[in-house]
Amino acid sequence: MIRAVLFDMDGLMFDTERLYGRAWQNAAILQGCKISDEAILQIKGANKDLVYEILKKDAGEGFDINKGREAREEYITNFISKHGITKKKGLEKLLIFLKENNIKTCLASSTKRKVALSYLKMADVYKYFDDFTCGDEIENGKPAPDIFLKAAGKLGADITESLVLEDSINGINAGLSAGARVIMVPDTIEPTDEIRKKVDAVEPDLEGVIEWISKENGRAGL
Repeated sequence: MIRAVLFDMDGLMFDTERLYGRAWQNAAILQGCKISDEAILQIKGANKDLVYEILKKDAGEGFDINKGREAREEYITNFISKHGITKKKGLEKLLIFLKENNIKTCLASSTKRKVALSYLKMADVYKYFDDFTCGDEIENGKPAPDIFLKAAGKLGADITESLVLEDSINGINAGLSAGARVIMVPDTIEPTDEIRKKVDAVEPDLEGVIEWISKENGRAGL
């Protein structure tokens, strides 16, 4: 049975992953460097140290990661200020379903807390969450399981009765390592055969998660 749902944010709830990729690539161009599309896919959902390691290797020694980070953040801020946040299909419908069925919810995002909460408020979905766990609150980021273990702990939920929703390979591996049930909702990365075997389900959008939980909890007699 599922008693809690732990949400990734970027690429799962909001259509922000492509923006983040463009922002890093723009930051590299400003320094006369280049970041490949492959590197952008590799850093998806990864912790900060792994992100920096991959990008510096890909862009070359001439890329100043600190200046790049500042340029990236400026690019993202300007874009969102102008265009706002785009919610992924089925997000609000799923959150309402969870609230109506007394299933607890916690954000589990690698994004810094201040930024993550501002996005939730901007998209008017902050009100649906019971708690929040963000990247600057944990020592080991995804693919380590820490963020999901902490999120479940905040809700007082057993991790084995918690469902992780993720779109990235790093996030999926974090959820599996934590011992949670895991559903992949693909964004920029399609599931491999190996991933399909590991996760509980692959759903095309968040609306599909509603049906999966209904069936799962129905089998459990809830």
